[in-house]
Amino acid sequence: MARTAARAPQPTHSGPTPGADSQLVGGIVDARLAALVQPAPPYAALQGLLAGQLLSPDAAAGIALSFPSHRGLPDEVATMAHTLRPSPREWLQVPAPGATSTDPPWGDSVFPDLAARGHLFHREHAPCGHVATAGAERALARTYGVWALAEAAYRSGRSPRALSAVAQHAPITTDVLRAAVPDGSVHEAAALVRALATSENLPTLRAWGAERLPQGPGIGYASPALIPHFADADLLVGSTLLDVKVSARADQPRRVRAWLQQVLGYAWLDISDRWGIRHVGLVLARQGLLVRWDLKSLTAAAFGAADPLAGVEQFRRLCHTAARAERKPPFPDDDLTS
Repeated sequence: MARTAARAPQPTHSGPTPGADSQLVGGIVDARLAALVQPAPPYAALQGLLAGQLLSPDAAAGIALSFPSHRGLPDEVATMAHTLRPSPREWLQVPAPGATSTDPPWGDSVFPDLAARGHLFHREHAPCGHVATAGAERALARTYGVWALAEAAYRSGRSPRALSAVAQHAPITTDVLRAAVPDGSVHEAAALVRALATSENLPTLRAWGAERLPQGPGIGYASPALIPHFADADLLVGSTLLDVKVSARADQPRRVRAWLQQVLGYAWLDISDRWGIRHVGLVLARQGLLVRWDLKSLTAAAFGAADPLAGVEQFRRLCHTAARAERKPPFPDDDLTS
């Protein structure tokens, strides 16, 4: 198997620190690395807020349009900007929940401001493709903590207690939102992101992005969608599909095998080659490692003596069947039944 890894120093955070929520830390790191790769909306967070009726579709569209990736969208699609995502080939539409009430949710008064403050802070302290100072990364981690809480609502179908508690606060402000993110999680996530800037990982990530630059701003694509609401990867940088892991242990073969199966599965679902995936890899945040493999070689190794083409085809059909059972149909040009 072809393998490329950036050399890195031993991680300073081998495990969760006191007061840190490991799941939230993972969500913050995911969201921050997505912004490092592409200045795009927090897609899953907006979905979570919409599903929980904490944000109106109009406000979600306005937030999406405020991000550099979406600012050039024509007026005729502006009201659905939060459902649109750029890909190397075209804009994709991922359905989002609609409003169930005519009353504006409380989130309409604070989440647009959270996004606007984030844009200003990024421009001054951490442009796309760059990591900020330790203090600035802690400020960013608190903002991305809010988006991570909203994404958790999308993934689980339940509003996190921290967001529910905010709704009981009066008045609800952006500062109240940001204060809902625990300090321990903020500090730990910021330290893990900062580790990128003190190793060879960030230059390696940029070099992979330069192998095939995106159509818009950034060095890649955040949250590439393979099957809407069923299979979203973390990052696409150049031709490398990456999954971000914030696990304290990366020395257990069964766990690492599951991670590789996950990122391989995402790559196999790119049936129309929309994303042009040629490598798959892992960002192991706590271990300070960035690793990738050649997609064809790893696929062959995954199936051993069995026919990889037949195996991939079977996997695709099983996933499409499961997605349709959940009423999450594939994109039309990836649909094996069309």
